[in-house]
This record gives sequence, structure tokens and C-alpha cells, in this order.
Amino acid sequence: MYLRAETEPALNLFWGLIRDGIIARGAALAEDLPEALEAPESLWQLWESPEMILGQCCSLPWRGRLRGKVEYVTTLDHALPGCPPGHYNSVVVTRPGGTPEGVVAYNSRNSQSGWATAREVMAEGRARVSGVLSTGAHLASAHAVAEGRADWACIDAQTWAMFGRWEPVTGQLEEHFRTAPTPGLPLICAPGQNASEIAGAVEEAVQLLDAQPRETLGVQGAVWLGPEVYLAMPIPEAPAA
Repeated sequence: MYLRAETEPALNLFWGLIRDGIIARGAALAEDLPEALEAPESLWQLWESPEMILGQCCSLPWRGRLRGKVEYVTTLDHALPGCPPGHYNSVVVTRPGGTPEGVVAYNSRNSQSGWATAREVMAEGRARVSGVLSTGAHLASAHAVAEGRADWACIDAQTWAMFGRWEPVTGQLEEHFRTAPTPGLPLICAPGQNASEIAGAVEEAVQLLDAQPRETLGVQGAVWLGPEVYLAMPIPEAPAA
């Protein structure tokens, strides 16, 4: 879910270690696993495939449409500020000198970090909304705020950390506050896969990953949180048309 040009080489190194671990544990055959990762044409097609051996999704699609269709594997830990292991949060951003009031830009109605947390901060009275703008991506939301097409947005904290390294648009934005932590993006597999053995391969791969790709990916560990903590979270009201 954090694939971009700068992270792709490190992600494929990480995947190679995971792949070797899955094969060594007998959880899948080599011919069932690609040697390099590719962005799927359709995330839903991937997530709902009965042959999915390992994937990653946002928690909101899982507890909504994917409930009962996938199994939990584990959760990667990005050691984000103010977050327990395996958790993340969102950064509320505006233009410099602005306030989180007015039109909110959000990446997807199925996004925990972009939409569900926006609903939460509005319910808490920490932000106000006069309109919504669907952008399709966190980066597009950042540009919408910077360009004045929206007034504020909630950005996944790990995505925001990557923007700070590689996206100049962050210089046109101001961080107001960070939301309460929630469980991070889960790794999942199709029902019938050996989730525990796949989790073991992921956890081992994190420890085997060299310092440089680990730093590039921001991956510090893997934490088994369990499916209940995700499925118990509320499903937010969808944006108005």
C-alpha cells in the first residue's frame, strides 16, 4: 500500500525475503509466488481472490466489504510518533496559517486514514466541513489543499512521512495535529491459506531486512494484533454525494 518509485526496490527486497520464508515453511510453492511485486490493476480483485496468498489493505475495506472474505496475517510496525507498535494515525493538514475548516479533501470513502478519521475529528469538534472533495489519493488531496481547491485533509502518517522526504508539496502545507492511533494496515490472505506460517515468514523477513531498505520502507517490526481489534471498529457514514 506504500508503493512508489522510491520504495519499490526496497519493497522487492523485502518481498524476496518474505517469499523465501513462505516457501521454506511450505505455505506455498515457488511457482505460486511472483519473484517481484506489481501493482494490481484492481485492489478489489486482488483482495477478493480465493488464491491470494498475501496482500495488504486498509482496515476500512476489511471491516466493510471484505469481512468474512479474508484472513488476518499480521501488521507491519512503522514506529510512528505517538503510536503503539503496529498502529498509525493521520496528520491533519491545511495551507500555512489556515485552520481545518471548510472543504475537506479525502482520498477514498474506503480509507480509514483519509475519510474515517476525518469523520472522527469532525465529530470531536476539532475540524469543521462545508463541503467534500474526493481526490483518489493522499497525494492528490495534499495538492488540492495546497492549490486552494480544498481547505484541509487527513493524511496517513506513514504516507506523510514519505511525502516529507520526496514530495515538495509538503512545503506548501502546515501540520495542525495528529489523530488518535488506530491499528495499522493489515496484511491479509485468502481463507484456506496458512496465515500463521505466512505471518512467521513476514516477521522473520523484517528481522533479516538490511538497514537501508528498512529505513526506506520505514518498517521496524511486525505485530500480531488479531482480527478483533479491526472488525470492532465502527464504519463511518459515507460522504454526501
